[in-house]
Amino acid sequence: MDTTKICKVCFEPIQLNSFHNLTNNLCICYSCIKQMNPIFKSFEIDKVKALAIYHYNDYLKKLIFQYKGCLDYELKDIFITPYINELKILYKNYYMLVVPSSKEKIKERGFNHCLEMFKPLGLKTIEPIEKIKDEKQSDKTYLERLKVKENLILVDKEIIKNKKILIVDDICTTGSTLKAVINLLKEADVKKMKILVIAKRDFTKKELKQLEDPSFVLN
Repeated sequence: MDTTKICKVCFEPIQLNSFHNLTNNLCICYSCIKQMNPIFKSFEIDKVKALAIYHYNDYLKKLIFQYKGCLDYELKDIFITPYINELKILYKNYYMLVVPSSKEKIKERGFNHCLEMFKPLGLKTIEPIEKIKDEKQSDKTYLERLKVKENLILVDKEIIKNKKILIVDDICTTGSTLKAVINLLKEADVKKMKILVIAKRDFTKKELKQLEDPSFVLN
């Protein structure tokens, strides 16, 4: 029986040439991984340690749009499974908090794109935060994004009390949503917080200048 695995992106055979690759349920080939440009960039948001797996480049942007915009559900595992063994060790005993998404978009897609991306971690998911209004960050200007804290509310303090919380999101753009989540969690007796994102967007000088325009919408 042919047990060759096929890359879910380019549909070429995956070369499983190491024990590591045999044990991490790899579903994407090395060529595609390389184009996604894994960098494992460490940074901080409000003194909370964060990690971005990839650089936010055009190739990764295209894959994420294909996944959540074109509803290519099969791509859900390609983003973190290449490093799943290491990530499971790094975030052992954490509870996973997925940054709240638009309920309208979840219903439209039929799945929570961010939750599905991080499911391979095998962490218990908790939902202590809810959105007051069902609004999408992608439709907002930079200045409007900074007000996201006004749209989030902590609904369950007990569920996060004395727990280690891993906040996960697909893309860290301005960081405003992650800051809002952190500030809400600080209201409760959380033991520890960390952040894991698929990619962190870095702005060019031109983009930083554009952010000053109240009408400028990030994409």
